[in-house]
Amino acid sequence: MALMSRAVRETVQTIAVIVVVLVLIAAYVVYPLVKTKALMARPDIDSFKQDSIPLNDPAVFVQAGLTVDTFRFEADGLTKLACIRVLPRSQPDMAVRGLAILLHREGLDRTSLLDPAKALVDSGVEVIVYDQRASGLSGGKYHSDGQLEAIDLEALIGYLEIQGKLHHPLAVVGWGIGGDAALMASAEESRINQVIAIEPYLTTERMLQHALDKNFISWLPLKKTIFWWWYKIRSGYAVTNRTEENLTPVSGRTVIGLPANRMNEPEIRKLTSISSAELLTVAPVEQVEPVRWVTGYKAQK
Repeated sequence: MALMSRAVRETVQTIAVIVVVLVLIAAYVVYPLVKTKALMARPDIDSFKQDSIPLNDPAVFVQAGLTVDTFRFEADGLTKLACIRVLPRSQPDMAVRGLAILLHREGLDRTSLLDPAKALVDSGVEVIVYDQRASGLSGGKYHSDGQLEAIDLEALIGYLEIQGKLHHPLAVVGWGIGGDAALMASAEESRINQVIAIEPYLTTERMLQHALDKNFISWLPLKKTIFWWWYKIRSGYAVTNRTEENLTPVSGRTVIGLPANRMNEPEIRKLTSISSAELLTVAPVEQVEPVRWVTGYKAQK
């Protein structure tokens, strides 16, 4: 009887160990692997085919009464971006007041920028909007935290100059990771005259926390590290983990718009402390109207 009890205990212990191992595998392998798509992939990833990208249809912008031209360009060997050039209405007393490139928030596409694009062209500013990688009519299966989007933006600026379509002053306006892309690109790209970043994350950790909160993933210990690790494996992207220590001073006129509960974040305090007060403005997000800041650039130079 004692021997049976011992055997039973050993069996129970073995089963318990197996259960714990299976739970850990589910929590740290299966679950993050599945959820990575919800966090970082394009919304239509399950039906998306890289070799069959749809037509670059500008219907939403045309129906809004805008004058548009469409083009695609290769951001890299695997990713083609679908772009729209929105032209100001020709008026004898209104010269073109520069160029604005608009970068949409993650999870959305260029159609979300219809209103700011219309407001800018009505003010005489030429506008370029495009579906960032892994969104809308562009290629790519996964977006990043703004790092790859910054490289795409730099490639677009180079393409526009080659095509003779780059005008100054050049403003880049981005929302979410689009704001991060604008900030990172401006550090490398001297042709950007002004950046307006609306609710950027500034660090990978904050971007991941937002994505995890949005998808109700908060129970997993070391969740940000685990998801970032699986994201890199699944996407194949060689991206780094951006931290507060990686922040660099802004190199040109920069406006950052944030909600009230983010105005005193460590990242903002760090960026403000290392940047010139003449170049960096941090304001409540409701005060950061793209038209106001873009069209007012020349007067403040």
